[in-house]
Amino acid sequence: MRTLVLLLTTLFVATPASADEHWNTEALRRLMHEYDVKHEKMMLHLQPAMRRAGVDMWIIMSREFNVDPMLQMFGDFGISGWYGHRNAYVFYDAGGDAPLERILVGTHQSGRMKKFYPTIIPYGEEGFAPGLRKVVHDRDPERIAINRSPTVSMADGLTAELLAQLEAAIGPRYAQRFVSSEPLIFDYINHRTEAELAIETDASWRTWHILKRAFSNEVIKPGETTTMDVYGFILQEWQNQDLEFNFPPGITIFRKGVEGGIDDTDNPVIQPGDLLHVDFGVRLMGLVTDQQHVAYVLKPGQTEPPAGLRELFRQSAVVAEIFADEIRPGAIGTDVKTSIENRASDLGITSSIYGHTQGNWVHGAGARTVFDWPERYGAFAREPVRATEFWSIEFSVSGEVPEWDGQVVRIPREEDAVAEAHGPARFLTGPQTELWLVRSAN
Repeated sequence: MRTLVLLLTTLFVATPASADEHWNTEALRRLMHEYDVKHEKMMLHLQPAMRRAGVDMWIIMSREFNVDPMLQMFGDFGISGWYGHRNAYVFYDAGGDAPLERILVGTHQSGRMKKFYPTIIPYGEEGFAPGLRKVVHDRDPERIAINRSPTVSMADGLTAELLAQLEAAIGPRYAQRFVSSEPLIFDYINHRTEAELAIETDASWRTWHILKRAFSNEVIKPGETTTMDVYGFILQEWQNQDLEFNFPPGITIFRKGVEGGIDDTDNPVIQPGDLLHVDFGVRLMGLVTDQQHVAYVLKPGQTEPPAGLRELFRQSAVVAEIFADEIRPGAIGTDVKTSIENRASDLGITSSIYGHTQGNWVHGAGARTVFDWPERYGAFAREPVRATEFWSIEFSVSGEVPEWDGQVVRIPREEDAVAEAHGPARFLTGPQTELWLVRSAN
């Protein structure tokens, strides 16, 4: 089934628009598919997630030009109309066999929003308060989730002004029943569907091949090509493929005799003997990737990188497999970090682990393999791994390179993966198992 869904989605994404269907563009087909995928996810997973979180109502408040991040999961504005001046999006679970109620109290909503919100209550000069008050009071919810969270920015979209208006609209009796939507969002986001996995896999494949071409002689002529030339190729390629923006490429050169890395600030020229690193990800139909890859620029006459760099990269490949092995449902983020680093150390490898979930955002709503540092990471380090969630397996290894006069070199790595229900995480593409090579003219 997974293979079939992936094949169908790839065909769906790749089919070009014919000349007599100029309106039916690739961008439109992707948008419609994204809309359907998000609707399917809502119908499959939202009500069970609300029940596991112990909430019977979830209210998302939003306003024009200051949109709640979670709305992109429930219709967004792409083909559904504008975000209204002040809108309330209500999900209510009456329990038992009752279906999930989905209600929108707001303005500027097209009929397409009925797919996500069968009940749309428009308002005029009276404002949204009367309609929202009736929705809440008629249903008398016991626990109302609102988007207020110390850890998850995408679960913290409720502004102070909208909170005040919400409290005024429904009254103090119901305002006392507010709880954070954080557990609900952790749960809901990371219950991935087969359709989401197909999109994420396609996006990962595209990212991998853009970067592999960028770090090749198709783009790089050692001694002439600059880092910004490579940047420009990557930028143009994701635009050529009609991919959406996630984050810009970051390109670094590690060079013998230079401590640390040389970033692209001064647009350095790539030279024979350089170790190249790139960090980049794309967005496709609402889902993102995040990869870091490394290449070596051969010197004239060289047929392979120096043994020290090859050994260091071999160590990075070992750590990637250890990392995937530790990403298992129920494992706690910070414990995974410690376990990977200890296993690597037992093999004589110096590593630093800082992975995270990804998906709708490049740093997702899920566990992170980081230090338990609440001021920076909130509760992410204490979150468990969940089956089906998408992962950035992100880490680095470091060590002395004899051919570089014992210079300590750090190799950063990052691969896209999915947490499996049983067994280790599965890489969506790759992983990179050897240094990519750029050849110099002899």
